Amino acid sequence: MSNPIRVGIAGLGRSGWNIHAHTLKNLPEHYQVVAAMDFDAARRDEAAQTLGAATYDSYEALIADANVEVVVVATPNFLHKEHVISALEAGKHAICEKPFGASAADADEMIAAAQNAGKLAAPFQNRRYEAHFEKVREVISSGILGEIHTVRLCVHGFGRRWDWQTLREFGGGQLTNWGPHIIDHALQILDLGDDDANPEVWADLRNVLSSGDADDHVKIVLRAPGRPVVEIEITAAMAYGQNRWLVAGKNGGLTGNVGALEWKWVDWSQMPERPVERTPTPGRSYNSEKLEWQSDSWSGQHSDELLNRRFYEAFFGAVREAKPLDISPQSVRRQIWVIETAKRLSGF
Repeated sequence: MSNPIRVGIAGLGRSGWNIHAHTLKNLPEHYQVVAAMDFDAARRDEAAQTLGAATYDSYEALIADANVEVVVVATPNFLHKEHVISALEAGKHAICEKPFGASAADADEMIAAAQNAGKLAAPFQNRRYEAHFEKVREVISSGILGEIHTVRLCVHGFGRRWDWQTLREFGGGQLTNWGPHIIDHALQILDLGDDDANPEVWADLRNVLSSGDADDHVKIVLRAPGRPVVEIEITAAMAYGQNRWLVAGKNGGLTGNVGALEWKWVDWSQMPERPVERTPTPGRSYNSEKLEWQSDSWSGQHSDELLNRRFYEAFFGAVREAKPLDISPQSVRRQIWVIETAKRLSGF
């Protein structure tokens, strides 16, 4: 492309450097990283040498750079709203690392600021492009599993952390780390419309192993009329981990992980009808029948790099070709509301 988008990255930590800088560097036809900001001098030097970017030690200096069109906000969670709004008011588009604010009110303020500035505020929900998630949605939408009554999503691990992301004061915890991805998947499957009421939320957050005071064990249940019950479990304190997906429907179910899924179903139209019998079952037995199962499976190569690339290619289309954002901030607001509600209900 003859007109790549000029980007400034705020925060050169794990996300800012490993995700955003790496992805943008590999999309030279679409993007040029022209500026970067971090409080750490060694990180600034690395950005200057590797990317050829101007570097700054303050956020104010970064957004004042007239060469920057888009600011990637990869600063600590508690600064996201402030930094996104400041970038918009400085005439820049903004890409916000997850979470997209600490509350639904934060999200509303950023959405309003983008509308007032005539700029884009894009939540970086890269995992909405995950192949396994897209396949699960495809299988559910096909109707082959029948009416879905339960969906269970798990991200399980076992281990201690003691960095800044274990502290509430910095917006840390598993709920704001993995939660924006998994809750986003859950809400896409619930498929609530803009005019629908928010789901009923039950939540239990605990601090089990981490050295800080933020949550490292999260259990959330979402319910809405006419929708399946969705259970979410995100934990760093589960020695025996379970599959990412469990989907249960009237005709069958699905299970699996990010690289492989399997599902099976019964075609009830090919089975004999079973009207209720009020007489005793012969031999005092339970009802039983041989089910004629059908099955299918999927496997795929999981690549975070591909997810990031898809996000940035779509964002390029929104900026340079005036296409709608693939992932709008409005579509993420309810997710932020669920996170906020879960924290409130659990005293976090």
